[in-house]
Amino acid sequence: VDRGVTLSEALLKHDKWLENKGIKNTNFAVVTWSNWDCRVMLESECRYKKICKPPYFNHWINLKVPFREVFGGVRCNLKEAVELAGLDWQGRAHCGLDDARNTARLLALLMHRGFKFSITNSLMWQSADPLLAWNQAPGHLSAPPYYPQKPKDLHISQFQFNHPYCFCGVKSTKGIVRKPGPKQGAVFFGCGNWTLATGARCHYFEWVTP
Repeated sequence: VDRGVTLSEALLKHDKWLENKGIKNTNFAVVTWSNWDCRVMLESECRYKKICKPPYFNHWINLKVPFREVFGGVRCNLKEAVELAGLDWQGRAHCGLDDARNTARLLALLMHRGFKFSITNSLMWQSADPLLAWNQAPGHLSAPPYYPQKPKDLHISQFQFNHPYCFCGVKSTKGIVRKPGPKQGAVFFGCGNWTLATGARCHYFEWVTP
């Protein structure tokens, strides 16, 4: 940690690495173990430090989901999952680099078994302020001050809705509740593969409006 770079430098280096490897403009996904890294930690840290992060961190694959599908719904931590899969844990648990390497090894094993991956989670609320758009130039890494608020406290007109990805790995479908009742007029996101004939292919559902 003492020899590490700042978060803004790390994001720039990572983005440049993706570009140099020819990955940046392809159909790729960030893979994590749990939703904490992208949904909470990275998002809140970037907001707090007024750092703009690349948009590809806004949707990701939580490896816990496919792991449980393959191994019968077992609940465990990353180290236990690696060992349950028949791999030897390498490095120190909860060390960021070692955790990332072991997550990659577990991912490779599931890929080798033929598992078909799709996006499992995404951030629903994205600021519409153009200053928050990702820009690689260091001079544009600042963002307007962020004041923590829950989505229900935010006025809808202040935000644009970037469709999150459903569990099928495609952009979700936006719908409006038309049935009379307390939720009439409320907006929601559902399975992107929903059709009138077949219904939804996955159980993804998320309210947009409170």
